[in-house]
Amino acid sequence: MILEGTFDENGAIYDRRLEPSDWRYSAAAVGMVRFFKRRKIQYFSKGKYLYYNFKDIYPEDAKTEISNDREYLLFAEHWFSDGMPHKAVKQKVSQSQFSENEIKELSKKLTANKVMKKIFQGIKLGKDAGEKQIELLKKISSLIEENRLELIQETFRNSKIGYGKFNNPSRFRCAKDEICRLWGYYVDTGRKTKSLGFCFDKKAKVAKDEVEFDFIPFAFSRGRISIFINNNTSMKYLIQANDEMENFLQKRLGERTSWNTIFYVNEVGSWFIDYDVEVIKKDAEKEWYETIFIRKSAIQVFQDLDEAWKAENRSNLLDMVLGRSIKIGDNYYIKIMDEVTESILNERPLDNLIERLLKLEYKIDEEVPDTFLLRNLICINLIVYKNFLQVEGKMGNTAKLEGSHYAAKDVVKYFKINKQENKIKLYRQRLANTLVTKDYDRFIEIMLQLSSYTELPFPFLHLLIKDFEENKNQAYNFVNSLIEENKERKSK
Repeated sequence: MILEGTFDENGAIYDRRLEPSDWRYSAAAVGMVRFFKRRKIQYFSKGKYLYYNFKDIYPEDAKTEISNDREYLLFAEHWFSDGMPHKAVKQKVSQSQFSENEIKELSKKLTANKVMKKIFQGIKLGKDAGEKQIELLKKISSLIEENRLELIQETFRNSKIGYGKFNNPSRFRCAKDEICRLWGYYVDTGRKTKSLGFCFDKKAKVAKDEVEFDFIPFAFSRGRISIFINNNTSMKYLIQANDEMENFLQKRLGERTSWNTIFYVNEVGSWFIDYDVEVIKKDAEKEWYETIFIRKSAIQVFQDLDEAWKAENRSNLLDMVLGRSIKIGDNYYIKIMDEVTESILNERPLDNLIERLLKLEYKIDEEVPDTFLLRNLICINLIVYKNFLQVEGKMGNTAKLEGSHYAAKDVVKYFKINKQENKIKLYRQRLANTLVTKDYDRFIEIMLQLSSYTELPFPFLHLLIKDFEENKNQAYNFVNSLIEENKERKSK
């Protein structure tokens, strides 16, 4: 919510006060604070309020006079510097010598988008150095300086990682309107009128717009998928949470980092440990915002997982397990981290993921699931069961899986000794099918038949007979371990 008036705060007068009433205002506040700090513009924050002057965020004639909006555009250039082709060109033309590939790359940058094509129209670089080439490079540098603000504005406005990702480009730097400029909130009033309001009353429509929403792109993390943490208990914690998250994503793993990596790295997980929090996600490929509620119970799972990995000295599991993409079919992959994270955040066990992978045939190729991957997913599922399903004691730690693992290995050994290796795959498929179809009585029946045929005991089986749902991970682990040793990828 934004209140206009005269506010005397910390010895200065401001004419606007913003309260982060919902995520849009929270994000606008974070974006503006980053802008104010970078451009050295006066502001003040106290408690849940942000104080500032409207002229500093929307100068007079900002929409029509590009020079009046210099501060905003220069900050956009800084924040989205990797998406500004003119910056890369400016850096390149300062070189004295170029390889053939560098010339090709530079020529490509000059036509990277519409405004670049317009500004550098008619300029063609050759592979041979000389006076003419030097003059062309000087001209390019001069054109960048002369048209810098236009290059920034048009690139930023239409970019799928810039303004155009978050807001409708047609509403760029416009005054406050009756229809919100954000994607997912914007509607074409020329085509939709009555349907916008309650009971088809167009006067009842709610589509609040603010000039401040132009700063929302600066609040989200950078990359194809961007997130914003709406930790709005105070301005201090709101800014701190998003700064810590952004610094982690940029410093540790860069632009290609999956946003949900933050849940598996304990060093940055503390900013929302103590209470539930709302996370807003924006995918560059989608014209809407997604809301994710991160509950304390889910955070507890991530903490328990981190502690379990540390206890087993398996810090490499983030890349070896969660960093995997499993090919299911042509052009279809399962991204393990995305699947696991979504399940935990929605307080769901990993049963569906595990069962899908159990149906696949094991191979040595690391691009397909193996026993090592599934073994660790089952261990994660134990922690999920403990926290979400309140399964304690009997299945509270990974050591309890050893019985089903060694039982399966005894079965494999029996069939290999008796030259019946084909039965290993047969039983594995039959048991996996019963788990997928939820035919647990049939699973127990096959297990009893297998025990009778091999004359081997299955001590863990009584747990499944007593309560199959509670002890399902024992069944998963047995099927996963039912594979010939020479086909099992040994990953440590």
